[in-house]
Amino acid sequence: MINGLKFLLMPSGEKAVAKPNDVLDRILERHDKKIFQLNNLIHPSPQAEPRHTFTPRIPASEMAMATLSGRQRLKILPIMPRLLLEMEKSAGFYKERFQPASNHISAEALKEIEELAFAKGATAVNYVKIPGDSIFEGKAAPEPYALVFTVKMDKEKMDTAPSFDAFREVARGYMRMAVIANIVTNRLRKLGYAAYPGTALGGLSDYCRLAELASIGAIGYHGLLISPEDGALLRINTIYTNIENLPIPAENPHAWVRDFCSRCKKCVRSCPVDAIYEQPQPQPNGRVKCIEAKTCLDYFAANFGCAICIDVCPFSQMGYDVIKERFRGNPNAAHFTIPMKIELEFKEEEIGRLSD
Repeated sequence: MINGLKFLLMPSGEKAVAKPNDVLDRILERHDKKIFQLNNLIHPSPQAEPRHTFTPRIPASEMAMATLSGRQRLKILPIMPRLLLEMEKSAGFYKERFQPASNHISAEALKEIEELAFAKGATAVNYVKIPGDSIFEGKAAPEPYALVFTVKMDKEKMDTAPSFDAFREVARGYMRMAVIANIVTNRLRKLGYAAYPGTALGGLSDYCRLAELASIGAIGYHGLLISPEDGALLRINTIYTNIENLPIPAENPHAWVRDFCSRCKKCVRSCPVDAIYEQPQPQPNGRVKCIEAKTCLDYFAANFGCAICIDVCPFSQMGYDVIKERFRGNPNAAHFTIPMKIELEFKEEEIGRLSD
């Protein structure tokens, strides 16, 4: 944490030679290792993928964080130290295995937990049993179930992306997620349940995948979750738990989102470095690849975290309900999911009005 703060406060000229490219990866790896202090872990399946690196290929001097003005550093200071502090708190829950009093929760207690999460700023909460291929290669999960929640980012600030203001809003979202995860984890433990907060930034598992499996939303062509509450203007975190009787959804009602994505592709057209594939690419392990990660990351690092694809997404601009009403009401709408391709007639002017 101290190294991260030193880099943030370092004069721009010194940052160019400080080799800070991998500072976030190093912080996350240090947190990740704490889980292996616990026994009885849930390990990834052979189909699991590694977590994408946060270390770009560009020189340190070209990273946006190396060019912050004094005023910008002052504006980000209330957020970044708090985020790093809350991440340290999250890691502290992994010092030893919590011994739960029960693995079943009452409806009243679960309602209390949900209301606490919403009161602290969550916009959606749902549950999932963690599949092995959603745990990153080389990592592990402390418990087999997860509470998954989202927070919303401010649309006006994200409309300026890529910009410092958009970057600051994203950082604020991560900070709020860490705070919520730590508060809810504490409450679950006081009620007698095992609970371990996910790392707000990074993490041991694929949060987008878990959120889709929990039916909070669906992953769009930009590889990010789209939800009814927030469109694509959201961040995701988890709390791992031992509770076996969580109300896990049987099916996802949001799968139609990819039908829309397959005809919209505004994120594809808007990406300044063409990092989003025209058609998501199926992988040998059964997963789907939506973006060229290294190309995305280099531009991301040089341009305050970019976020153009989040902002231009029609679900962020117009809202989930508006698009669903118009799109699903079209009898000629294409209905298919990644990676299948079906040629159907479609009124192109309708999708044009929604995606422009």
